[in-house]
Amino acid sequence: MPDEEEITSAILVVDDEESLRHTFQIFLKRQGYAPVIMAATLEEAVTAMTSRPFDLIISDIVLEGASGIDLLKRAKELGIDCPIVMVTGYPNVETAAEAVRLGAFDYIPKPVEKETLLRTARLALQQYKLTTEKKKAEREREQYRSSLETIFRSVTDSILTADRDLTILKMNPAARILCRELRPQITEGANLVTSCGSDELCTIREDVEKVLRTGIEITEHRLECTTPDNRQKVLSVCISPLEDGKGGFHGIVMVIRDMTSKIPQQAGRRSALHRIIGASDAMQTVYTMIENVGRVDTTVLVTGESGTGKELVTEALHLESHRRNRPLVKVDCTAIPENLLESELFGHKKGSFTGADQDRMGRILQADGGTLFLDEIGDISPMMQLRLLRFLQEKTFYPVGRDTPIQVDVRVIGATNVNLRKKVQEGGFREDLYFRLRVIDIILPPLRERQADVLLLSDHFLQKFSGRLGKTISGISDQAKQLLSSYPWPGNIRELEHVIERACVLCHGTTIATEDLPLEVTAQHPEQCQPDWPRTIIAAAPSPAGAPADPGAPVSPANPVTERILTALSKAGGNKAKAARLLGMDRSTLYRKVRELEIDLEGLKF
Repeated sequence: MPDEEEITSAILVVDDEESLRHTFQIFLKRQGYAPVIMAATLEEAVTAMTSRPFDLIISDIVLEGASGIDLLKRAKELGIDCPIVMVTGYPNVETAAEAVRLGAFDYIPKPVEKETLLRTARLALQQYKLTTEKKKAEREREQYRSSLETIFRSVTDSILTADRDLTILKMNPAARILCRELRPQITEGANLVTSCGSDELCTIREDVEKVLRTGIEITEHRLECTTPDNRQKVLSVCISPLEDGKGGFHGIVMVIRDMTSKIPQQAGRRSALHRIIGASDAMQTVYTMIENVGRVDTTVLVTGESGTGKELVTEALHLESHRRNRPLVKVDCTAIPENLLESELFGHKKGSFTGADQDRMGRILQADGGTLFLDEIGDISPMMQLRLLRFLQEKTFYPVGRDTPIQVDVRVIGATNVNLRKKVQEGGFREDLYFRLRVIDIILPPLRERQADVLLLSDHFLQKFSGRLGKTISGISDQAKQLLSSYPWPGNIRELEHVIERACVLCHGTTIATEDLPLEVTAQHPEQCQPDWPRTIIAAAPSPAGAPADPGAPVSPANPVTERILTALSKAGGNKAKAARLLGMDRSTLYRKVRELEIDLEGLKF
């Protein structure tokens, strides 16, 4: 039986003898090829070739008023690249050579035997399919390379790569400009270590050798150096192994950021991008990444602690892309039960499982043409990891219960607050999926590393909640500002938002004061804060000595995170959603923390 590719192959038969045309058509159709179009003259053949694409053309070398050689020439002029097989009653070396020179795949002598015709057609179509697939793969590789080149050129940080011999392979425009200022001898083709010299930049040599020796990235060094014209600069240098995609590495990648120009400059800094608020150095970098990466369809992984604003970054990436007028579909992978997540993402066919009483369009299909946001992607099961990997590779998927694929045009953005690299090393996350997701990663800094944004965010939330509550709160006292600025914010921006909302609720005047802030902020030691309400959480586990449990004994968790969770649950009366809000985290994050810390909620009384 012919395969699917053969059945859908379009063939043009050109011959001025009607009986031969029909004979060839019958042979080919019985073999399963369709459609099989016929032409009697060169003009009819040209009309057919320009009206639709063909996978194979079979032509007699002698036509009325023309020849198969003329047909080959016209096909070449029209840019037709499908194989052409010539049929001749008088084969000779000159004719064959001319036909091959003009691009003929093969020629068949008359009288044409059925098996010869079908074998030649099959070989020609197989070669055409391989050639077509190769060209498609080359186009896709070129598009991918072009996207990476665009990102490489547009990033404002200086990036350079070097091989294991420390020969500089490539530098982006920002690196060329910076290196001309620092050391003009640092250029593509030069030795990185030798070019850096033996003065202030000699630390780079030690870092590079360490990365090549251990394969472990060096996240940041801040170096002071002097330019040839005696200007002082402060450089932030990160060095990572240049991975080869096979679990090894064949060089290093160095990212250099000039911190000097950013220290005194405040004018012209952006304080917001779409719904993201922040004017710190860290956020300027995030804004630049969003604008650069948003323009291309590359898969992005947004990482950061819970409450740092990963969803807002995803919205900004979508709005910066050409997909901004198409859907942005969000999926919280931890909020959907594992047994339903596959159907939720990929959809299902009616009757595919118990309860599937109608066809369901999955979230991926809903996002066709737009962006799919997969939050907490680090917590999906191995089975879902495999399905998602296949979707990212092929851009097609199978709904549950359906055996034909669906192709979509979707940009995927993943987000996680766990260390995926560590999970890969521990075997909890597929390495191939990790690299598929982390084509570009945007790392969101925790709020404790961007304290300059705390008051800016506080004012934003103050306006939001005072208006919503119908209050005329116009500001925050200096003492309260000092407490807000010095607090480490373990719950990040979400915790700050809840603190300001609480303060707006409790405030009876026009100014938020220290008394409106929660105890953990005013005490400045959140891990040691004791609640200002009676502790009612009771232990149900046996005592450490093995004696029977005392149902009235209070819990004494050694882990400060456990303490904060139990405190919030006590204050919320056991309501997990309310406790999550008090902690400044998603409810799904609270559930995960409870599992990780092995907190037995069933054995607790509130």
